[in-house]
Amino acid sequence: MDPLGSLVAWAAPLGFAGLFAAAASERLIPVMPSYGLLVAVGIGAGDCLWSVPLALSAVTSGGVAGSLATYGLAAALGEVRSLALLRRGAHLAGLPAARLDRWVQGYHRHQGAIAFAAQLVPTIRLLAPLIAGLLGHGFRTFLLATTAGVVVWSAFFIGLGYLAAQLSVEINASVLALQLLLILLAAEGAALLLSWRLRRRRPQQPVMTSPEDRIP
Repeated sequence: MDPLGSLVAWAAPLGFAGLFAAAASERLIPVMPSYGLLVAVGIGAGDCLWSVPLALSAVTSGGVAGSLATYGLAAALGEVRSLALLRRGAHLAGLPAARLDRWVQGYHRHQGAIAFAAQLVPTIRLLAPLIAGLLGHGFRTFLLATTAGVVVWSAFFIGLGYLAAQLSVEINASVLALQLLLILLAAEGAALLLSWRLRRRRPQQPVMTSPEDRIP
């Protein structure tokens, strides 16, 4: 059973339009991991269903279009409603509230860098347009940074799928996506553990006291 492979078979006759629709739908209705979809698209390119440039341009266009739709939704709902939607989405995705709050605070200070980096982080990449629309800062910066992030993310996983198709005649896109999920979870866990250890080792600043405080 290969549901991702079936999706690729459905999209193949539609060409650019099919890939665009699949990528945009993944943004708006995230029922499948984006990297799984992209790996399947890469496998399709390896099987000569479409060219790599066409695949990359289609999924990038679809991903950016979906991000813009999410951005517009947050901007139209207003701060109170969009913030509630953002927190509900983070909860359903298993994202800790504290981590979400750090991304929101960081977005205020480094909008372009955060918008780009967010597209390289699972789950966060879907919530980032909501954050941008909620804060309403620099649409042009958001668009350029998000597009760049989507290109990097898409190219990486399409390339993996393409390479896998070249190395193996019979390959199950869904199984490969599951294997990548396990690798991503392990990498994220290792990064969090490393960050926690670095914070533990960081020396604490001594508390300064005035001369009067030292007088018994």
